[in-house]
Amino acid sequence: MKGAYRLLLVEDTYGVEFHRKLVDMLVERAIVSCCCKPRIERIPAGKCNQALRRKVLAKVFDESSWKALIVIDSERRSIEEAERGILNHFGREHSQHLKVVVVDPRHEAWLCIGMGLGRGSCRSDPELEISKAIGTDYEKHMLGKLAARVSIESLLGEPDFQSYLEGLRWLLDCSGMRALG
Repeated sequence: MKGAYRLLLVEDTYGVEFHRKLVDMLVERAIVSCCCKPRIERIPAGKCNQALRRKVLAKVFDESSWKALIVIDSERRSIEEAERGILNHFGREHSQHLKVVVVDPRHEAWLCIGMGLGRGSCRSDPELEISKAIGTDYEKHMLGKLAARVSIESLLGEPDFQSYLEGLRWLLDCSGMRALG
C-alpha cells in the first residue's frame, strides 16, 4: 500500500526491530518527539543497487511530500563515502526528501556502547565485546532482542548517534506529513 510518507530504512532485517526499540525509547524519554511513528523497514535493495531509488519511490504515494531516513553501516568506509554511495542513487531532485546516517563501523557499536561496554573496543570489535558481556557468541539476529539492554544515555555523546537523533527529528517533524498506519 502506498502512502508511507515517513520511512526509516535500515540496512538489514535485524535492524528493523533494533530501530523500533530505539525509536520507542527515544520518544518515551522525550529525546525526540513525534506525532506519528515512521514506518521502519529494511532498505528495499542493496546499498549499491541501482534499484534502490525506484524501490524507495514505489513506497511513497506523493513524490513531493515524503521523507526517508536511511541508516547504514560504514563498514570502515569514510562517512562521506558511505553517504555518497546512497545519495548518488537519488539525485538532486530527491535530496530534500532524504537523509543518510552512517553508523561507525556497524550497528553493533551502538548496541555495545549502549550496553555500557568500552567505547574504544565497541568501535573496533563490537561483536567480541557483546559476546563477552552476554557470555555466548553474538549473532546478528540478536541485535533487536538485545536492544532492550541499551541505555540511550550512554549513546548521547556519540557523534554518529547525534546524527541519528538529528535525522529522526527531521523525519518526525509533523509539518504537513503523515505516516502509513
